[in-house]
Amino acid sequence: MRNMWVIFKKELFRVLTDKRLVLTVFILPGLSIFLIYSIMGEVIGRQMTEDEIYTHTVYAKNMPESIKHSLEERLTFELMEGEYDKDTLEEMVREEEVELALFFEEDFEDKIEAYQAGSPIPELIVYYNQGHQHSSTAYNQFMGVMNAYHESIIRDRLADPDDYHPYLMTSENFLDERTVAARGIAMLMPMLVIIFLFVGAMSIGPDAIAGEKERGTIASLLVTPTKRRDIALGKVSSIAVLSFLSAISSFAGILLSLPRLMQFGEEMPDMGIYRIVDFVAVFAVLLTTVIFIVSLISIISTYSKTIKEANAMIMPFYFIAMIIGILNSFGAEPNQSLWVHFFPIYAPINALSGILMFEYSVINLVITLLMNLVYSGLMVYALNKMFDSEKVMFTR
Repeated sequence: MRNMWVIFKKELFRVLTDKRLVLTVFILPGLSIFLIYSIMGEVIGRQMTEDEIYTHTVYAKNMPESIKHSLEERLTFELMEGEYDKDTLEEMVREEEVELALFFEEDFEDKIEAYQAGSPIPELIVYYNQGHQHSSTAYNQFMGVMNAYHESIIRDRLADPDDYHPYLMTSENFLDERTVAARGIAMLMPMLVIIFLFVGAMSIGPDAIAGEKERGTIASLLVTPTKRRDIALGKVSSIAVLSFLSAISSFAGILLSLPRLMQFGEEMPDMGIYRIVDFVAVFAVLLTTVIFIVSLISIISTYSKTIKEANAMIMPFYFIAMIIGILNSFGAEPNQSLWVHFFPIYAPINALSGILMFEYSVINLVITLLMNLVYSGLMVYALNKMFDSEKVMFTR
């Protein structure tokens, strides 16, 4: 055990005294995430603001004042002056010079008022460009106005408008602000944290084992009186600690960028909605998942001859984790089925989503933690066997 502790300190010292590694492993992950997602949130926010204040160009012929007034309440627009034929306006809409062109039949409202069964129906022609964002927005807002206008006509046609009750609906909104905030956090946090757990381990693990094999320094270490089991455990534990610290840096970057990315304004999302036990559960899932990921990467690095080969073999597992994380982010509720918590990678991501959304059971959480430790134990056992193999460590 003492020798394992020596190896552990040696690996920590190697990384923590290397300014480039400290920068790339601990500082850059959190800083880059913060900058990237803050910029993304800023762009999204500007786009939303632009949609709200953008002045749309609208051409309207014979538009009734009541419809114009309703549209002004929904959309900021400026009416084009002059007379244009339909072919000209069609081209202008295609070329994005006009967002919306409306052709109401002359005396549109009067003809609706005087309409009887069998008489001609007054016509409305609308030109818009769905491929143009502002044009599509203008069209959607106009259709909202016309749907309300259509309902008002139906009511006016009845003998007594108060008789217009095709159904009775009572709505009560039981909005839980805690749940809304939790869903916003849970949508991104598990995926990003798991991905950056992998990234942190990948930036350290291959160099700690495959790198020493490539440089030939592992041979000097293996011929010392230190048990190979202690060497393996020392490397795994040191890589796990460093990877966990890297993940904390990434976690901080994600948390700091959430206000802009999720459009919470300048305020931080209220992490006070979580209890101490929730943070302990998140910490436990992350810690056991780090051990699993590091154990996996250590086995691959031990099997590989070079850092390049180790990274190439790790990438498929990294992509699997990324895909699972993305699918989980756009999924529905966390899966509560007992059997899914036996699967590595998926179970921790699902568990993190459940914890952050207050939808997890103690049994499922315990299974996730135990399976992470069981799989890690099996891989560490295999790693010890690999370190004992001269073929693997020297010739492979």
